[in-house]
Amino acid sequence: MTGPRARAAWRGGLGLAALALIVQALAWWGPRRWAVPGLGRLASQVGELVTAEGFATAALATVTAVVMAVVAGLAAAVVIGIAFGSSRLAYRAFGLPFEILRPVPAVAFIPLAILALGQGRTMEVAVGAFGCWWPMLFNTIYGVGQVDSQARDAGRVLGCGRFALVARVVLPSMLPFLMAGLRTAAPLALIIVIGAEYLASAGHGLGGVLIQATSTGDIDVLWATAVLTGVLGILIGAVVALASRLACPWAAEQAR
Repeated sequence: MTGPRARAAWRGGLGLAALALIVQALAWWGPRRWAVPGLGRLASQVGELVTAEGFATAALATVTAVVMAVVAGLAAAVVIGIAFGSSRLAYRAFGLPFEILRPVPAVAFIPLAILALGQGRTMEVAVGAFGCWWPMLFNTIYGVGQVDSQARDAGRVLGCGRFALVARVVLPSMLPFLMAGLRTAAPLALIIVIGAEYLASAGHGLGGVLIQATSTGDIDVLWATAVLTGVLGILIGAVVALASRLACPWAAEQAR
């Protein structure tokens, strides 16, 4: 089997093998305080955790919060991104506050969000949306700026109003940029939501699993949860990549 996909699969396999070797080396010779389990022990713990009572519910709670955060961030990014991308005046007037807030990590707002929204799902979704929407926002602004001016003029000549022009010309043109931002934003939302679950001590989701393992000193469960979180992130990325290919197949064809 040859070709780009085969080479990508080989590279992925080599990277996974290298990571496995590093983990096993740390288990043998790493600092004891790290308590890195060997591959066999880690695989066994992962299997036990996946089949443990309540883990599926916890994972589903986290995924639900992630989806809600991404949808909220996506909606805000599209609306504000189109406004900023279409109007230099709007970007100059309101762009500075966004640039100031952009480098602030979302976890820094978790204490404020807990005070304002409590420790439940609303807080996790709000913090997750704030943390993950930046790649989508700036990709949308850039994508709107790349819309062909001749396509805009043609739409106006054909009688498209402002909203019709956005729907028929701007959105299809900037969609590949938005989906590229979404591929970065979705795994980022997973990280932020789990962090919010953990710091809020809400007792649900994967953050709740980490809290329980930390309180009992179960290091193997902590490592297994980290592994499963990584797998979940890969699955989320794969779903978003598939959605991107389905939403804008012309972009995939151009990439080839």
